[in-house]
Amino acid sequence: MGKLQWGRALQNTDDNNEPTYLALDLGSNSFHLVLATFREGKMVRLDQRKETVRLASGLDDNGNLSDEAQERALETLRGFSTLAVDLPSSRVRAVGTNTMRVAKNASHFLRRAEATLGHHIDIISGIEEARLIYLGVSKDLATGDGKRVVIDIGGGSTEVVLGDTRPLWLESLYMGCVSYSRRFFPEGKLKPRAYAKAVRAARRELMGLSGKLGYAMPDEVVGSSGTIRALGSILSAQGQQDITLSGLEGIRDAILRFETTEEIDIPGLSEDRAPVIVGGLAILEALFRELNIAHMQVSEYAIREGIIHDLAGRFHHRDKRQETLEGMMKSYQVDLQQAQRVGSIAVRLWQQISLDPQSGDCEILRWAANLHEIGLALSHAGYQKHGAYILQHADMPGFSRQEQQLLGFLVLNHRRKFRGIDANYGFEPEWGMVLCLRLACIFSRSRRDNLPGKLALRIAGVRRFELELDQAWLDDNPLVRDDLKTEARYWKRLEGKFNLITIATAPGAEQQAGDGAS
Repeated sequence: MGKLQWGRALQNTDDNNEPTYLALDLGSNSFHLVLATFREGKMVRLDQRKETVRLASGLDDNGNLSDEAQERALETLRGFSTLAVDLPSSRVRAVGTNTMRVAKNASHFLRRAEATLGHHIDIISGIEEARLIYLGVSKDLATGDGKRVVIDIGGGSTEVVLGDTRPLWLESLYMGCVSYSRRFFPEGKLKPRAYAKAVRAARRELMGLSGKLGYAMPDEVVGSSGTIRALGSILSAQGQQDITLSGLEGIRDAILRFETTEEIDIPGLSEDRAPVIVGGLAILEALFRELNIAHMQVSEYAIREGIIHDLAGRFHHRDKRQETLEGMMKSYQVDLQQAQRVGSIAVRLWQQISLDPQSGDCEILRWAANLHEIGLALSHAGYQKHGAYILQHADMPGFSRQEQQLLGFLVLNHRRKFRGIDANYGFEPEWGMVLCLRLACIFSRSRRDNLPGKLALRIAGVRRFELELDQAWLDDNPLVRDDLKTEARYWKRLEGKFNLITIATAPGAEQQAGDGAS
């Protein structure tokens, strides 16, 4: 669909209260775009694009993305940006997968990519990738009571999910069609011995997976995305409906008759898929053998459709992140009243100093407040460090890596001295949010509702914050007054010399009463 047509489609759907959503899957082999809306509860594609970028092939021996690979990606994003430019950020989600997770220079590339696209790009974990894949594929299948396994072989990773109406168990494995093609078939040279070695390597990665899945594979096994769809197309050209082991063996024998991937010429196989098909084929054969798969059907849906449904869920207040948050609060026995108290104060303060109080930052700050005490489940001493570690490294469905880094940073710095984190993916500290969370914890330390009648926070200059509250209340709460003096000293020791000034206001007059004034 051309740009003018797309513009009319967007306007028409919005006029009928049917929001339009844009999903971008920045995969290790291909970049995909889907523009969609919902009509009578069913997703309707308005536009879709695919560009073969082979980002994973641009990783050098040091794990850095080459300039050539970055330019290929940026050129594709320039084209995609024409469809994203008029949509609000709440209806656009771009996700980077395995290659962007592992690239050493991911932060540098991410800044360039976001500037080119004009929207934020989420780097997601393998488990979050698996969840979104299952969400997308499940919308392509008839609902039922039975279990199913969904498998997706990407350019740099392979996702395996067991589920029914929802995912029950998710796995992400560090092997993909691009990485295996580069590793076992360098320069595209095809040798039977190398192929057998690739299958054995994949089977080693899969050892024990059948036990996790319960040994008996469900009757319904579904494959999605490029490799599996390409292999399905080859078998379809031969008159086969589903993928079977014997069908894969036939494709293997046909491919290995050629000496290089450049020579591969098989009915049903596209030219752009040929260079990486052999690595993906080896992985899928290993999956069939190790998991004892009888047959696999192919879905036309994948992670991008999952992103669309996930975005629509957020728009209609069915956010997976909230479900994850509530599960963690329950698992770590969080004091719900205290979490709510701290969150309410922190957001109230942030809305006074934020340039965009309606942004998603309020939500992140509230989530950090809700989770700031999860480290207490491990140890009281230094519990902020335990909590931060959990948030940075746990599998948190719905959350991006950047969101987890920010949550971990806020929790790590909600008390005591300031600490940094091993930042990546373009992370930058937001000290205003840190201040609001720390002040909220100070005002909530008694674990009861006891706020001054006046509580105003403002930015009073470069690296200078002023907190104004009632003098009488401060006189009645000397421990809070002492905590605020200590807090001012923490900020003055922080690199850059922030100044936190406490101004206590008596009726009809104001006087400065806080340490830390410059």
